[in-house]
Amino acid sequence: MAHVQLDPFVDGADRARILRGVAVQTYAPRAAELAGMLGFETIWIDVEHGPASYTEVETLLMAAESAGCIATVRIPNNEREHILRALEVGTQILVVPMIDTAEQAEQIVRFGKFPPLGRRGFNLRSRGLQYGLSQSGSALDEGNQHTHLFAQIESLEAVANVAAICQVEGLAGIVVGPGDLSADMGRPGQFDDPELIATVESIMRMARALGKHAGLVVGPGPLLDAALVAGCDLTYCGSDVGSLSSAWQRLLAKIPSQPTR
Repeated sequence: MAHVQLDPFVDGADRARILRGVAVQTYAPRAAELAGMLGFETIWIDVEHGPASYTEVETLLMAAESAGCIATVRIPNNEREHILRALEVGTQILVVPMIDTAEQAEQIVRFGKFPPLGRRGFNLRSRGLQYGLSQSGSALDEGNQHTHLFAQIESLEAVANVAAICQVEGLAGIVVGPGDLSADMGRPGQFDDPELIATVESIMRMARALGKHAGLVVGPGPLLDAALVAGCDLTYCGSDVGSLSSAWQRLLAKIPSQPTR
């Protein structure tokens, strides 16, 4: 792989950093590359809600990495097939949705880490293991070091179990999905709701206190501001489709739809 960082949350000067991400919903390699060239530290590739195959994911990873960007891939669930295939194409940050319990989080590690942490399937010639070309140390140890597994917190059950989830060995951290969480709280899409904000803040502080990374998928606003103060160090705050839609709407509004003479 052209771009492998053992710890993407540390910059070149060994300083902690926040990873700023944008979703590539068009699944266009050019958009993935552009995000990295603009300075985003990560991109979000959605396999849960999107149509991308793992072949397409691999291409997007290559494009992002060519521009110095680390890709995040959200897979459909915590089953072995999805975890293994996403990692074998080279995913460094893996997000698994709808994790409600520590037992479910343990399954992510079981399928996503090599022994002694887990039982990930071994394929030395996969892109995820640099095709077996690594010249330093053990390929399995390196694979474990540059694989960062995240459980997505999206329900009140998950909120109640977040401390136990964060204590799962081998899990890098949690990512809060405020859309589903707000719906479960009876406030669908109300991202400025004080109770939702307080809940997300508490999740962030809990994760960080337990030595885990804490992420959030939400655009700029009060919720993101509060999360950053609480220690959020991984944020996905926009998308190419969203930006394009807004820009095209503004453009269209400037052009008359009827003849002017």
